[in-house]
Amino acid sequence: MFDINFIQKTDSIRKKIIDSKIKLSSEYIFEEFEKNRSRRPFVFNVETTNVCNMKCIMCPRTKLMKRKIETMDMNLFNNIIKQIKIHSKDEIRKFQSYVKENYGIAESECSENAFYFNMSSTYLTLHGYGEPLLDPLIIKRIKACSENKIPTYFSCVPANIDLDKINELMESGLGVLKFSLDSLSDSEQKRIRGKNNNFEEAYKKILMILKLKEEKNYQTKIVITLINLSENIESKTMQKRFMELWKNKDVFAYVKSQDNKWLYQEDKDVIVRSHYETGYCEFPWSSMTIMVDGTVVPCTQDYNMEMALGDANKESLEDIWNSKKYEEFRMKHITGEKSKELKCVSRCDIKKVFERRNLMAS
Repeated sequence: MFDINFIQKTDSIRKKIIDSKIKLSSEYIFEEFEKNRSRRPFVFNVETTNVCNMKCIMCPRTKLMKRKIETMDMNLFNNIIKQIKIHSKDEIRKFQSYVKENYGIAESECSENAFYFNMSSTYLTLHGYGEPLLDPLIIKRIKACSENKIPTYFSCVPANIDLDKINELMESGLGVLKFSLDSLSDSEQKRIRGKNNNFEEAYKKILMILKLKEEKNYQTKIVITLINLSENIESKTMQKRFMELWKNKDVFAYVKSQDNKWLYQEDKDVIVRSHYETGYCEFPWSSMTIMVDGTVVPCTQDYNMEMALGDANKESLEDIWNSKKYEEFRMKHITGEKSKELKCVSRCDIKKVFERRNLMAS
């Protein structure tokens, strides 16, 4: 989840940074962001494990991640969730109205941006550079979050579906379960995600999950995505078939823009429909990410924890969030000073505030 109040409070200055020719000083932007950010952090995601049996061609983990492979200690996880701030129902309703008015996205819409604004915004994400279904403690974690009234979400690949485990997860209160499909053919699935993938098996298992959900009246939202890797006719035809597959089924299905184009790109003309394509990164002010060993980083993209801002084993999340180190990181996003030191400039597709300002000036 992220700070939906910050997004609304900084709407005016965001529009000035992106759209207008008004020159804003770095100090003014910094002060406005500081004034409107929460002093108690929102946690976007907790990486409960970085164990994974996939070899996804578009994921940095496959060839670039050098970290120790491990699963988060349950005591650390419990300590983290006790500090997590969630949104009230009134705040969520207000934000949904804001999103509809400013982005034209209704609560009922199924799209990439609808998922981000209506689900990612209010659910704690429990995945990072690992496969949640391979986390032996994942059911305990979902139960712990449910007991603390923290709404949860994670994404996984259908190849790892275990129906008994899925049943327990939904029974334990998992809020959103997303499955990533990247092709409607077995050969393409294997090329993109690795040899363990099979579309026909994945489709059958998802239908079984939908039947199980209906029979037991579980409230878990099932989300199905297809990553848009190309703009060619074959790809567009497949995307249409993909959407038709889920028509009249109890799922939230959409075609997703590809992340990490800096790492892997099949088609340079691929269209990115994420709202961030015309915006800038707000993660330094809206949320933090906690990696499997407790290291706090700015966002989900720091696969090797090169921008560590604190340690949840030794410090409170609030102390980390309000630290001098975090303040300096935020200012770099605004000024671009020492930008070469920021991994998020060279290894992330989202523009930073200073880049958006430079684009405006040019």
